[in-house]
Amino acid sequence: MNPVVAVAPKRAMPNLPVARVLWRPGPDLRAGAAGWILAGGEHHTVYSQAVSREQLLDYARIVRIETVVIDVETTIEKFENELLRNERHYRFRE
Repeated sequence: MNPVVAVAPKRAMPNLPVARVLWRPGPDLRAGAAGWILAGGEHHTVYSQAVSREQLLDYARIVRIETVVIDVETTIEKFENELLRNERHYRFRE
């Protein structure tokens, strides 16, 4: 999960085959992109203004799925360690 800020596009994007939202990832593009790639970059991206971070985290706990957050407190070193701990937890939980 990566909280983002929607920004107005500087020019039209008429050829995109999807909804047209441009956003700035937190804490910055470098950390946001690195975290996304480390977490498995092939995951689909979802953008929503209707669901809060707390609601998504609650849902993940209820259905017992792994959720990681990339936000202003994220450093790549801590994020990699969190992914390693989660891998051990979710592997041995079953």
